[in-house]
Amino acid sequence: MKRTLASLVLALALTAAAAPSASATVFEDVAADQYYSAAVAWAVEQGITAGTTETTFSPDASCTRGQILTFLWRSAGSPEPRADTANPYSDVKETAHYYAPVLWALEEHILSAGETLDPDTPCSRGEVMGYFWRYAGSPAPEAPAVFDDVDPAADYAQAVSWAVETGVTAGTSETTFSPDAPCTRGQIVTFLRRSLEREPAPEAPPEARPLQTLSASGPAGSLGLDGSSFTSHSVYESRAQVDIYSPTEAAFSITVPFPLFQAWNYSVRWDEEDSGVSYVFSYYRWDEAFADLVDWPEDHNYYQLSEMTGQPQNIVLEALDAEDDRMGGTVSWRVVLPEESTFRFDSLGAYQISCEVNSAPLPWAQPELTDKTPPQSGAAPEPGQTPNQEAEDTEPAGEKPAGEKPEGGEAKDEKPAAPLEPAAGTAG
Repeated sequence: MKRTLASLVLALALTAAAAPSASATVFEDVAADQYYSAAVAWAVEQGITAGTTETTFSPDASCTRGQILTFLWRSAGSPEPRADTANPYSDVKETAHYYAPVLWALEEHILSAGETLDPDTPCSRGEVMGYFWRYAGSPAPEAPAVFDDVDPAADYAQAVSWAVETGVTAGTSETTFSPDAPCTRGQIVTFLRRSLEREPAPEAPPEARPLQTLSASGPAGSLGLDGSSFTSHSVYESRAQVDIYSPTEAAFSITVPFPLFQAWNYSVRWDEEDSGVSYVFSYYRWDEAFADLVDWPEDHNYYQLSEMTGQPQNIVLEALDAEDDRMGGTVSWRVVLPEESTFRFDSLGAYQISCEVNSAPLPWAQPELTDKTPPQSGAAPEPGQTPNQEAEDTEPAGEKPAGEKPEGGEAKDEKPAAPLEPAAGTAG
């Protein structure tokens, strides 16, 4: 079971009371101006390690796998391994001081079972980052760290990226990490302190569950463009799902049996038969395949709510969490209704839900909506004919509302570079 950072901090607090005081411990070989001096005092105070003698710490001595696992185990509060945890290593004896730490590391998935562990072998920088990363829960780094000597396929590559990203360590130069270099005792206590004393990340809120889920089906017209098996000018079936989270918020998903470049209008609508009132949520999806077919606004994707009531109106919506699977044939988006909308997701008892996918004339090229002319889905244009030509040459099946373009994207923050980390024997 992966331990959270909060439990690490708690474990350190519990062990602090019984640990020796760093102020009473003076090592002749740990100068106050060394990068590891504060980490050595911290490790001794927390009971994670002690000196190699009463007066020396040996900060430049290599640290073995058994020693590092012991340090990590003590930082977690020295928990007893479960009785049913088997020892798979032939070179880890029950009498060894690192026996319990090794079994605990297996339980925490810090180690993988194998025939041997080589516990007395000095641990490399790459291995150490792997231990710390797996103990932290193997979090995915935001971006890979780029070093000439770290193969992206190496089993420690993600751990190195995480360690650099979180400030546990850095490269030994601007282009190298030295993953095979052995770690020293001074480096290990420095890395361990940095990994455990980072500010805890805020916990993600629990994922909200929809209050209600609705489903619908309807026709899906294919343009018959080249580039997929759906090259015929045909009508297929679309399926929609609407997850309602509040009276003003819902997530839409529409799936068609062809790639998304065969149609551009994806709609879900509610109709009330007795009153004739209708509400249509439309997603007009841009695709490069449409470049020579239609005159599209600068902001390619366009979301709209058309309200066909006694006071009809078109409302441009801002989509949240929008995703498209171009070849898989699925679009999804989430909307929050603005104040000017008269529609509410908790007042749907008398309405019938349906969906439709087509390439009808686009709303910005049509007359204004009125209560006498609710927009209809329309048929897709014939092969070789543009939608605008179809609107001019034939009587349109109905009118689509005009809208305004949503605003563009947003700037991205850049992460500052991490400081360089000294190589083994020099700095931590």
